[in-house]
Amino acid sequence: MRRSRDEAARTRERIVAGASEMFRARGLSGVSVSDVMANAGLTHGGFYAHFASRDELLGEAIRFALLQSAQRIYLSALKAGETPGYSKLIQRYLTVEHRDHPETGCAIASLGSEIAHSGGISSEVFSQGFCELIDLLAQLSPERTRKARKAHVLSVMSALSGALVLARTVTDAAVSGEILDSVRSALLADEKRRQSNCNRRRAGAGKETAR
Repeated sequence: MRRSRDEAARTRERIVAGASEMFRARGLSGVSVSDVMANAGLTHGGFYAHFASRDELLGEAIRFALLQSAQRIYLSALKAGETPGYSKLIQRYLTVEHRDHPETGCAIASLGSEIAHSGGISSEVFSQGFCELIDLLAQLSPERTRKARKAHVLSVMSALSGALVLARTVTDAAVSGEILDSVRSALLADEKRRQSNCNRRRAGAGKETAR
């Protein structure tokens, strides 16, 4: 009995993981239950042994996609080493590879615009996951106050996801590349200014302490 439950849990996880990639690649309305089950190597008839409805699967798949995205985004930002901020994240996010592989990329850019019109469980799950990501990333900002740190990460994530959406939308490869390059350069310049300001504040605080 225990083995059967474990196998069922693994099967459910496989269905959810596959569905999350398919939704990111093709959109929420572009994937049917049959598509999801076939992708997992299962028949349509077995779907209701794991999920009560397509909405339940949709919620689980969006939650999985956001969690996966949050982990990758946070780890990318952490790779800046001892320097607080989002420079490494910006460099890793606005790439041609990320643009061309939405199925494994950031769920905010892949699903955000569609979820804005869907409502229901999709919006609820997405909103919760997004807020959790912002709270997590805000810890890496060099800004002094909680409000400023949150504003910093919100501006960065909005610019990153918006630029990626536009880069995927335009059909001209040169223009698409220009979007990635120009937004990346602008955001990196802003990060450099923020870091300089942070260093000056620390230096000033050190002088005051020394007195």
